Order: sequence, then C-alpha cells, then structure tokens
Amino acid sequence: MRKLVIFIPLIVILLIVGLASVYVVQEGQQAVITQFGKPVREVTKAGLNFKTPFIQKIHRMEKRLLPWDGDPENMQTRDKKRIFIDVWARWKISDPMKFFQAVRTEMGGYKILDDLVDSAVRDVVARYNLIQVVRSTDDELFYESEELEKDQEEEKQQQLEKDEEKKGQRANMEEEILEAAGTELEERYGMKLTVVHIKRINYIESVRRTVYDRMKSERLRIARLFESEAEEEKNKILGRTRKELDQIEGEMEQKTAEIRGGADAEVIRIAAEGYSQSPEFYEFLRSLKAYKKALMENSRLILSTDNPFLKQLSAGQGKRGD
Repeated sequence: MRKLVIFIPLIVILLIVGLASVYVVQEGQQAVITQFGKPVREVTKAGLNFKTPFIQKIHRMEKRLLPWDGDPENMQTRDKKRIFIDVWARWKISDPMKFFQAVRTEMGGYKILDDLVDSAVRDVVARYNLIQVVRSTDDELFYESEELEKDQEEEKQQQLEKDEEKKGQRANMEEEILEAAGTELEERYGMKLTVVHIKRINYIESVRRTVYDRMKSERLRIARLFESEAEEEKNKILGRTRKELDQIEGEMEQKTAEIRGGADAEVIRIAAEGYSQSPEFYEFLRSLKAYKKALMENSRLILSTDNPFLKQLSAGQGKRGD
C-alpha cells in the first residue's frame, strides 16, 4: 500500500512530463520551437514530434496559401489621372524561422503585406498611363468608325513620340507588383507572395466626369459622321433621281413633238385633199372667217369700190333685197 502511494504520484508526474514533451503538427501546418522565447528549430512536416517539456514552446503557423485583400487606394497614373485600385493577393510562409523572428504572427504578416504591396502598386501604377492600367489585353482595339480610329491613332502616335509605349498592359503591371513586393518579402520576412491581381479599378469623380464627357463627345462625333454620310447619300440619290427625271421628261417632250408633228401633218394632208376637191367652197369658208374677225361690234371699214370684200357684202345685201 505504501509503494502504491509512492508510485501513483510518480506515474502522474511522468504522464504530465510525457504529454508536455509530445506535440502533433497537423497536415497543412508548420511550427517553430522556442526555448525561453528564442527560436531553436522549425518543423515543416506533419506528424508526431517531441520537445523539451516546460522549457520549449511550440508556435504553429499555416503552411497553406493565405488570402490577402487590400483596401481600395487612391493612386495617380503617369498621365496624372487619379484612380482607385483594389488589389488582392495570395501568400504563404516560406521560411518559418525567418518569419517568426521578423514577424511572429500571421496578423503581423498581413500588416507587412498592407505596407509593401500598397507601396509596390503605387510605384508600378505611376509608370503606366490610364489606358494601360484600365486595359487587360494587348489585342488591337476595334472602333465603331474610321473617324474614331483615326483620332486614336493620332493620339497614340503623339504618345509614342514622347515615350515608347509599354506593352503587356495590366498583366505586366501585376507581374511587376509581384516582383517588387515579393522579393523583399521573401528576403526579409520569410513570406512568399505567389500571385497578385488587380480586382477592380474605379475612377475618381473628376476623372469619371471626364470619361463620360469623352464618351458623349465620341457618340456625338459618330452621330455627326452618320448624318454627313446620310446627307451625302441623300444628295447622290436626289442627283440620280433628277437625272432620270430629266431624261424621262426629255424623251416625253420628244415623243410629244413627234406625235404633234405627225398630227399636224395629217391635218394639213386632209385639208389639202379637201381643198383640192372643192376649192371654191374652202375659199368661201376662209372669206367667212375673215369677215367674222373683221366685223366686230361697232366696227367701221373704209373700203374702195373695187375691194372684193365690199363686193361680197354688196352681193349679200342685193340678195336679201330680192
């Protein structure tokens, strides 16, 4: 009984010491062992491990990729345009010992990322024009009209004369940000930045108004171009219509003249035939027409005695007296 009383506390002490000496690193984790606060070794493989009880302490940290999402920041491009850029990234602890010595905790790592990535984004954005920051591809732009394409080509040529155009657009920017921030992170803090992406780009109010005004002016320019093309096409159609109408009217007048000429010729022919059949009768009809025109109401005629006209009138009176 006395031995049992002695062994039970000893067993409890050994159990406590054993439990304090054993620790497990889970899959997806890594750890740093400190002795009196000083890091002595790192553990990167999952499994059961041992440490000096009560003297050494385990500090677990993530081995997998960790997300980082920055706040939108107001930045200036090379062409002096102010924009808001929202960036996200993925990172991991590549050197647990260096990370623990420099940063200690994952929250400290996030603070380091806030400063370094934001600074790298500002430096890179300042080297690009607004159009390069906004565009995510180098594919050739297609414009709605030749007028817009011509204007854009002139602007591009002017920019090329000032400074050689950078290629790659947003993809190159993300690579430059990754390189600028990632190198210092790995060398100083044992952190590896695996990917950086620009999540969203937004204009400040003044730039937004400028963009909207430019969009309106481009649409108005397209509208004016369409109107001028429509007016030109209208004039072409009216010209062709006028030409065809003039041609139709000319043919109509020619045909009318031919028909009228034929009718006049037929009238002359019929009159000639009738006159040849009875010359006296037609001579008499012409005389009657002449009398009708000459003897208007209240008309006076002064004729000689041998005038044929007077003889006809005299003959007519004589017959009525008879």
